[in-house]
Amino acid sequence: MVPVRAQLPTLRQVLPEYAKAKKVKASSLARYESLLKTHFADWFDRPVSALKEPAFGDHCYAFAQTRGAAIVDLGRGIVGSIIKYLFAVHGVSIESPFLRLSAAGLMPDRPQPRARNLDESDLLAWWNAVDCLTEKQGDYLRLIALTGLRKNEGRAVRCCDVDFASGVLTIPETKGKRPHSLPITIQMRQVLDRRCAGLRPEHQLFDGLSADHVTEMAKRSGAPEFTLHDLRKLLASVGARLAIGDAILRRILGHAPKRGDVLHRHYVSLNAKDVAESLKSIQTVIMSRAGQSIYNLSD
Repeated sequence: MVPVRAQLPTLRQVLPEYAKAKKVKASSLARYESLLKTHFADWFDRPVSALKEPAFGDHCYAFAQTRGAAIVDLGRGIVGSIIKYLFAVHGVSIESPFLRLSAAGLMPDRPQPRARNLDESDLLAWWNAVDCLTEKQGDYLRLIALTGLRKNEGRAVRCCDVDFASGVLTIPETKGKRPHSLPITIQMRQVLDRRCAGLRPEHQLFDGLSADHVTEMAKRSGAPEFTLHDLRKLLASVGARLAIGDAILRRILGHAPKRGDVLHRHYVSLNAKDVAESLKSIQTVIMSRAGQSIYNLSD
């Protein structure tokens, strides 16, 4: 008797399976699903073997030639990753059409990094506008400016993540899927003291706050054009101008070293205390440009 071959999953079915295995965040999974439903709808509910068909390759070419660079980059990334997953877990061997297109020089250039709008010379006006916001909104933006945390990392800080006794702020969930920690400097302490006052350990410091909305509120209060990522870039740029080493800056920003960097991936290990003085130096420059004393964070 010939054994019955199990039917391969559809792209819709394999996506949550892939996300669980790769520990993809819910927000990222929703973005991937939206992209596949919108741009690869004809293949979303078909068995993944359909990705081998010439028609899928033709569709990928049309997608790459007619969509924006950021969408194409995301699409090529998620399709390529799922194809690799299918081979590893389901034994399905498929060559990504995007690899063939790239080899033939038929893929558009990758998207360029977003230009930074906010400069050090803008910090005085920016900080004055932030001071016009409610205390919670202002403290959120001040904390992002002083730490370089990503918007969702800062937004999700809980009272139990702030350890005043050891002087360490812990970010349990990060883009890199690993916990991150920073020293609690003098510059940060007033913000964290205010936000933790009266909260239970599990409560978020910025509960109910919309990270994107607070940026628009600051601009309506007179802040120069900026994004939350501008604050992260600004902190990194100040650190580079102070000649702070790459390893220290990566540790402050929560960036992992490149795969080939054996020294920093496997040997060099820095904790929050190791970067304290460097972070203080960066924060001192930021606050000086903003016309602030390190002991006066909008008391």
